[in-house]
Order: sequence, then C-alpha cells, then structure tokens
Amino acid sequence: MFKEAIDLIEARLFDNWVTTPIDWDNVEYTPIIGTSFIRLQVEWTDSNAVSIGGRARGDGYIDISIFVPANTGSSQIADLADSLSTLYNRWDTGQLRFKIARTIRVGMQHNWYQLKVIIPFTYEECN
Repeated sequence: MFKEAIDLIEARLFDNWVTTPIDWDNVEYTPIIGTSFIRLQVEWTDSNAVSIGGRARGDGYIDISIFVPANTGSSQIADLADSLSTLYNRWDTGQLRFKIARTIRVGMQHNWYQLKVIIPFTYEECN
C-alpha cells in the first residue's frame, strides 16, 4: 500500500514540476544559495482494513516545503504554493484521492524563508 501511493505521488510531481529543484526524500541534496527549491514528504496518519478480503485504506498527507531566498517578500512563495496546490488539489486516480491544500508558515531558517503546503489524501488498495 505505502509504496504504491508514494510512487503515484512522486511521479505526479516528477512529471509536472519544472519550476524549482526538488529535494526528494532520502536522496542527498545540497541547496544552492539564492535558488528556490521544494521538498516533498509523504506522511501516513491512519490505515485500516476495508473489506473481508483484507483490502486496506490509508489516510495521510503530503508535506511540500517551499524554500525561497530570505528577504525576498511573500509573492514568489505564494505563487509556488498556488502552483503546487493546483497540482494536487482534488486529484483523483480512483485509488488515491486528494482533498484541498492548506499552508503553514514556518518562516526564516538560515538563508531561506519556508512555507509548507499540506494536502490530505486517502489511498485505497485495489484487489
């Protein structure tokens, strides 16, 4: 279940995002000072069996951290958040269903200003 969902989520970003570099989970990445980038993480919050045959359903969310150079204002980071939200909001593959994005302001961290885009989803195995 986990691998299938993560593969779908990562493929959507890989196939559709060319705006900034992507810091993939468990892949070494060194940010370039002055260059915006994003970081994708998939988090699971619950899972359970939904049929007698053992088909599973899991709930979770994607956490996309956006990093823009410090002291560059809020316009660029808001544009990136809008684009990422559009990519996943209400995306439905039949197995994987996304809800609507929200943001969390993290703020300044060293040379970067950070905003998180959080988008909940439900994944259901097909048997």
